[in-house]
Amino acid sequence: MSHFFQKPENALKRANELLHTPNADAAVMKRQKRSALEILHEALIAKKNRTWQPTHEELMITYLRITIDLQLGRIAKDGLHQYRNLVLAQNPASLEKVLLFFVSESEKRAAEARLCSAEINLNAAVDLEAAQSPEAVMLSTTTAEDSTDRTDRAVLVPWLRFMWETYRTVLDILRNNTKLEGLYKQVALSAFAFCRTYTRKIEFRRLCEILRTHLYTLQRHEAAPTTQSIRQMRGWDGWSADSVELHLAIRFEQLDTATSLELWTEAFRTIDDVHLVLSFLEVAPKPTLLATFYHKLAEVFYISQNHVYHAFAWFKYFALVQREHLTPVVDLSLLASTVVLASLSIPLQPSTVGLLENTDTAAVLLEEKDEHMAALLGFTQLAPPTRAQLLDDMAALHIVDAALPCVAALYHTLERAPIDPLQIAAAVAPHVASLKADATLAKYAPAVEKLTVHHVLSQLTEVYASVTVSHLQTITAGLSLTPTEMEQWIVRVQSSRDQGATRIRIDHRANAVRFSQTRALEGQAKQMTLLGQKLQACVSQLPAAASPRPSVFATARAGAGDAHAAMLERKVRIEAQKEAFERLKAEQAKSEEKKRIEAELLRQKQEAERLAAEARRREEEKMRQIKEDIERKDTEKTLQKLGLNTADVDFDTIDKDKLVAEAKEKAIKAKEEAQRKLKEAARRLDYIVRATREAELPILQQQVDAKAKEERDAFEASWAATLKASEEEHAFGIAQKALLAKCQDACQAFCTAHVARQTVKFQAIIEDRKLRAEIDALDQKIGRAKDREFEYQEKLRLEAEAEERRLAEEEEARRAAAAEAERQALRQRREEEEEARRAEEAKAANKYVPPTRRSEPKADDEGWSSVRGGLRREPASGRDFGAPRDAPSRFGSGRFNRDEAPPSRFGDREGSSRFGDRDGSSRFGDREGSSRFGDREGSSRFGDRDGSSRFGDREGSSRFGDREGSSRFGDRDGSSR
Repeated sequence: MSHFFQKPENALKRANELLHTPNADAAVMKRQKRSALEILHEALIAKKNRTWQPTHEELMITYLRITIDLQLGRIAKDGLHQYRNLVLAQNPASLEKVLLFFVSESEKRAAEARLCSAEINLNAAVDLEAAQSPEAVMLSTTTAEDSTDRTDRAVLVPWLRFMWETYRTVLDILRNNTKLEGLYKQVALSAFAFCRTYTRKIEFRRLCEILRTHLYTLQRHEAAPTTQSIRQMRGWDGWSADSVELHLAIRFEQLDTATSLELWTEAFRTIDDVHLVLSFLEVAPKPTLLATFYHKLAEVFYISQNHVYHAFAWFKYFALVQREHLTPVVDLSLLASTVVLASLSIPLQPSTVGLLENTDTAAVLLEEKDEHMAALLGFTQLAPPTRAQLLDDMAALHIVDAALPCVAALYHTLERAPIDPLQIAAAVAPHVASLKADATLAKYAPAVEKLTVHHVLSQLTEVYASVTVSHLQTITAGLSLTPTEMEQWIVRVQSSRDQGATRIRIDHRANAVRFSQTRALEGQAKQMTLLGQKLQACVSQLPAAASPRPSVFATARAGAGDAHAAMLERKVRIEAQKEAFERLKAEQAKSEEKKRIEAELLRQKQEAERLAAEARRREEEKMRQIKEDIERKDTEKTLQKLGLNTADVDFDTIDKDKLVAEAKEKAIKAKEEAQRKLKEAARRLDYIVRATREAELPILQQQVDAKAKEERDAFEASWAATLKASEEEHAFGIAQKALLAKCQDACQAFCTAHVARQTVKFQAIIEDRKLRAEIDALDQKIGRAKDREFEYQEKLRLEAEAEERRLAEEEEARRAAAAEAERQALRQRREEEEEARRAEEAKAANKYVPPTRRSEPKADDEGWSSVRGGLRREPASGRDFGAPRDAPSRFGSGRFNRDEAPPSRFGDREGSSRFGDRDGSSRFGDREGSSRFGDREGSSRFGDRDGSSRFGDREGSSRFGDREGSSRFGDRDGSSR
């Protein structure tokens, strides 16, 4: 695409030219629209035009008009997201205008398609998000539907599908933004109207899930915000009172739609959503909101046949209207009558789970459900609300007095007045007739009649053992319950767990109703069942009555041939039509397939290019966003350090440097103000403390004086009591001494005898311990003698080892001296041989040299001659290169004359080193027979150790045992290491 069209003005101009091409057929116009759409999309995502201009709004409206004409929901969604990113921070009003145009134009097109359809509910069960299956296409070609049905499916359903996609797209764009909440509410209400108008139950459920997901997202962010949620919720300012009212309005409309579509499960879930939204308010919600909530809750509970909570919801609504002086949905007396009748409609028996298979699980589920419903109504106590509690609350608010006269009379007859089973039905019947005449209260009439029958049966069980069915019908003649309905109701009541010991049974054979306090009849159930089975077997054996079926079958057989021929002819005709239609369809399919392949290849190419450009744009947008996030986080950290709350700061529109400077200035001022207030408070506290102490000093002195007097009196009283107790104790002791004086002699005699016995035992113990001590001393003496003997033997052993070690060291020294003398003699002999060799060379220098050899380089005194590139050593005179090499020495070589002394390892230097004449000295100087590291005089390698080993005095033994003067690695016959 050319960059010329990236400017919005140029792109819009070019798109309008393509859209207004003259004399273009439908196919060409469709291609032109796609080209214009592509140009507008490229201009919309252009990187160089990211600043909003009024031209962008015109461009976007044209873009959406094309997508609506072509029903391209996905492309419209992509363009709207791009436009939201462009315009949201600069001009949100433009985004609202564009979205309103998109929704209104889509609704207008759907309404036009609706006019072409004869029955809008025909496709109510069609899933608008599912594509048309091949089976449905084949079925449409073989079914005998008329053109109107095909028009409904081909015209209306695509526009319904596009409308549904439009609502989903717009709601997704508007979510999580406080500035756009008004438009969010408007679009949501339009979506509910769409579902209600076209009876779209499937789409309504999905719409409820979408709105519920948006709500839960806000809840999770409010409870535990994360980095991702903070980034996504930048445009959301939290739960305010206006925001809560807006969401409640959406949920109440959702509840009305669910009620009109009879989706009671969704209605109850919507009630949960309303309760959740109300919990977001930190203060009590407005009375009007609560009133609407209780009104809707009462309707849902009535549909679910939960009479207890239905009545409590109406009671809460009436109490709120009466307390806040609100305008009720109906007249106040009619509202009070509704509360009273809802209370009377509560069954006297609790809900039972006796007919269920898993009663324990069912009971738990019912208990959880009751707790949940009680929470919706604001009940926090553990016990669920009851009918008696509601009647008491009604009496406290005088609701019965405000009700209609017929309702008040019903209440007094059924709940307050004594029950007369023979007259109560006649007394209730006129009032029930009045209820049925009122459209609002007529729904409570059956429950009131059942309550009346319950009272009748309860009283009859107290008086009668049985009554005839006809008599019971006479008693309840004024009620509209039929005998069958009454029998069903009695059976249902008896299935309750809490019916007590009373059993009500209907005896059809005797045509009577029996009231029993025992379960005696339970044993007859099996026999009655067996009797019924036998009677059924007898009935099956009886001859059947005459039936018209044979004549019908005979008529059918007579016309079977003609009918069969007609069916065969119709089949042949249908087959021919199908073959012709299939041939035509095959040709069309080939042509369309070829066009489709070409269009698909073009689309794939364009899509690949678009995706690549989109990926590049997203990457750049991501990098820019990361950079902005880093700068924003740095600014947030700086502001947080300065003590500024950054929750309400819009970093996208504010000057960060200015904000930081203002925050620093505020922090400095706040610090100075805090210090000033602290000093002022300290000075004020000093004044207060000083004044307090001056005022309390006389009071404290009085308290001290009173306390001293009190303690003095207490001490005197305590001392007097102690003195008196001591005197009494002394007198008692004297009396006891006189009483025990006659026992003194016997006690003294016992003590003397006991001491004598213990003395004898003690002396025996002492003697035994002395004997043991002597034995222990003797053992210790023997042990010390053994220790001295051992130490003496050890000393002798150590001395012997030391002597052996000394002898070995002396032997080692002797061997070292002999080796040194041998080395001195060898060196002397070599020096003499070197002198002789030099003399020989001197003589050879005076010999006659032939002319042929005079041109050869002369050797120096040491046998080196000058050659190109350096010096070379000339062979000594008399040197024999062919001499045998037998018996060479370790350091010699076969290259030298045998008459000469064997050279050393490093050459024949005859007392001189490589670097000069050393006169028999070592490499590093004149050692005069000493070792490499100094004069050791026969000592070991590391100095004079006086006969000790390497690691200390080992008393003549080597490292690995007693070697008796051997070297480290064995006896080498006097050779050194």
